Amino acid sequence: MVQLRPPGQAYPTNCETTDISLCGCYVKLLSPLPVGTVVDMRVRTGDTEVKVQGVVKTSNPGLGNGIDFLDMAPASRLQLQHYLETIPDVKAPEFIP
Repeated sequence: MVQLRPPGQAYPTNCETTDISLCGCYVKLLSPLPVGTVVDMRVRTGDTEVKVQGVVKTSNPGLGNGIDFLDMAPASRLQLQHYLETIPDVKAPEFIP
């Protein structure tokens, strides 16, 4: 679960991530934010919450936003790294002609 708060918005928008790394994430949003929007984020990772600032890099109407992480405290980065290490690798099935 992710909470996004763009500048001037009084309340956060709750959304779901479909992809996350140490560099950024993709979030599902029916009304995506414009490219270039800077957002304050709270990313829930297991039992912890990581605070990070991000910038919208892609905007896909009806689908969501790709967001690059800009500013993350070292402790938050470590928390996210530990969380990502607990996720099993998912490999695409091999193509057999």
